[in-house]
Amino acid sequence: MYKDQIRQLENQHQQLDNQIDTLEKTGIYEDTRIQELKKRRLLIRDQLSDLRKKQWVHDHETVNFQDYE
Repeated sequence: MYKDQIRQLENQHQQLDNQIDTLEKTGIYEDTRIQELKKRRLLIRDQLSDLRKKQWVHDHETVNFQDYE
């Protein structure tokens, strides 16, 4: 149910990781730019956490445990 959204956010998070790493390695960046990117990355991480929890709940709500008795 949430898998596509999770995958999309994971890709965005990875892109931000790469972008931040590249900027930090070159040393050519403005501090405010790095802070902005890190805040976005943190926001995406929070969104991922929420979606993963929702996915877990959804997956476990649809299981009929009576089938296992």
